[in-house]
Amino acid sequence: MSLRVLFFCSFCFFSFGLEGKTYFQMSDECLKAQEFIFSLKFDEADKVLKEEALKSPDNIAVPWLSESVIFLKIFISEDKDLYAKLTPEWNKLIENTKKTNFNNAWYRFILSDMHLHKGLISLKFNETVSAGSNLKSSYKYLKENKKMFSTFLPDNKNYGLLSCAFSSVPAKYQWLVKIMGFTGDMNAGLKEIETYLNSFQTSKEHQWMKVEAAFIYGMVQHHLNKNAGAAWKMIEPYTKNYKSNLLLNYMRATMAGYAGRNDEMIEILSQRPAYTPNYPFYFMDYLLGLAKMRRLDNDADIYFKIFTVKYKGRNYVKSAYRYLSWITLIKNDRTTAATYYSLCRKNGAAIIEEDKQAEKEAVENILWPVDLVKARLLFDGKYFDKSMAILNTVSESSLGNIRFKLEYNYRKAKIYDEKSEYTTAISLYQQVVEAGKDQTYYYAAYSALQLAFIYEKLGKKDMALKYFKKARDDFDKNEEYRNSIEQKAKAGIKRLDK
Repeated sequence: MSLRVLFFCSFCFFSFGLEGKTYFQMSDECLKAQEFIFSLKFDEADKVLKEEALKSPDNIAVPWLSESVIFLKIFISEDKDLYAKLTPEWNKLIENTKKTNFNNAWYRFILSDMHLHKGLISLKFNETVSAGSNLKSSYKYLKENKKMFSTFLPDNKNYGLLSCAFSSVPAKYQWLVKIMGFTGDMNAGLKEIETYLNSFQTSKEHQWMKVEAAFIYGMVQHHLNKNAGAAWKMIEPYTKNYKSNLLLNYMRATMAGYAGRNDEMIEILSQRPAYTPNYPFYFMDYLLGLAKMRRLDNDADIYFKIFTVKYKGRNYVKSAYRYLSWITLIKNDRTTAATYYSLCRKNGAAIIEEDKQAEKEAVENILWPVDLVKARLLFDGKYFDKSMAILNTVSESSLGNIRFKLEYNYRKAKIYDEKSEYTTAISLYQQVVEAGKDQTYYYAAYSALQLAFIYEKLGKKDMALKYFKKARDDFDKNEEYRNSIEQKAKAGIKRLDK
């Protein structure tokens, strides 16, 4: 779900009306609409914005906020029919905003925001050509603003995101880099976002844009920098009102999960506000099911069932059915577990990495040993001692399938890694690399990546580079998490090659 320090001018609200009739002003009504938007109360926001558009037809803030409503409606629902229905209105908003030709920093920032949103949604629906075109347009407006209004700090939100994202683009998306002519720099991108977050902009529109920027910052720190602690530290102060705001609840719970705060993630999601009737955020049921499953709670399946029945999107559906298979397997119901694998094959789309792996596993239809499933889930919840205690009851020789053997050693290596017992972790990771190098599973490639991270921590740059490159280049048969592995490896190589 995408996804806004000294600004050159500070006012209680912003009003620019020097170029003809068009101006930017966050009036009281616009601020009220913005509050509704970030509370996911879209019908209320729409009503306020329609009235404001009649009263202030030349205020460019109104189409900016209206476009954010459309973006978030589609982002949280992933409803293909809603996407098709709202796209004409979305395109019209963008085109009408362009036609104002308002020669001001807010004009280009707003257009960059609109195109960035359009690009992110296009990626969700696997429309890569549209995504490339919109991301290129977003970058174009940002680049123009950087030249014309270099001290305009709201740009840092989007510029920082694109700089981080394009710092380590997987091979299959290299055409995007060529189209944009932009390679990106993660460290520079993070600094851009930090500069905006550390600014003295405290008026209400900046408060919400800073929340968005903090979430972007956290996602980059976790996904590319492998720094979940920094991600949590950044988002925590911005999301203290998580009990009354659904979007803040989602952001806080997501970062808590990344930071290994699984019990806290469950507590946060259990206190989430009620969904708005017309725009329920059922992905949060998926997240709660995930967190409860990782603690081996008996009721985890309830939330995955809610998600698979009520969610209208395509992403994470296969993943949810896979987890339902695991849960029923733990309950020793192998027949139902096989049924959920069948549903995994038939439903959803294999676009994101989680769904690709879920479908691959469902097609293989190999039911896991219960103890391995429990150990993996406990590990994912950061219950390392409990996970290791279960693994210690398993004999590797009793595991007949190569995938199970790889999972067994990989999971033990990960636990030793998390406990900073690097000598043992390195030995086990190397064992997995050798045993799994010719398999279609992710274990060998990810083990090489983890070895690189360990050597980076230990200050052994040459060894770290060796394994980052190995993770990127040496596992052609691997079919799982390829983009994620490549992106993390490229980010690591860039860090160390400087």
